[in-house]
Amino acid sequence: MLLLIAACTPSAPAPSKASEAFRQEVLAARESLSAALMDAAARREQQAAGRILEQTCSLARDSGRPFACGITVLDNHGITLASATPGATIRRLDYSRYEVVTRALTERKIVKTKLYLQDRSTLYVVAMPLERGGEVLGLLVLAFDQSDLMGRLGLTEEEFHNVDLGR
Repeated sequence: MLLLIAACTPSAPAPSKASEAFRQEVLAARESLSAALMDAAARREQQAAGRILEQTCSLARDSGRPFACGITVLDNHGITLASATPGATIRRLDYSRYEVVTRALTERKIVKTKLYLQDRSTLYVVAMPLERGGEVLGLLVLAFDQSDLMGRLGLTEEEFHNVDLGR
């Protein structure tokens, strides 16, 4: 009887092309940034983190594949070490009370959320722990403009929330 119930349970739908494209974009950004930022985050070195972020973003632009998101590096207390947001100046902000930051730091997992800006635009935010040896050194936070993702990839809010980015 148990076998029959298991066989009749529908499997989860396959990810959409938009979900898979978004997933690949996030994982590629993590791959190109995380390892280089570990030491700077561990030592809370603003200048080093800023230099690494600037160099990595420059290389991505030069290769014709610029990052399509804002990138922020936080220390293990949620304080900004470096930021690369198109058109914005870098400010040392305290994100330690944001739920997405506290959850990612305490649960040591990738956390996604939606944030609303004062101009009523929406950001899809992905916070990924920078971990080494079981210790969280900081967070890599990617902020995507919702309308850009919808226009470029066709990614819906439901797809954003359901995309599997791993741990």
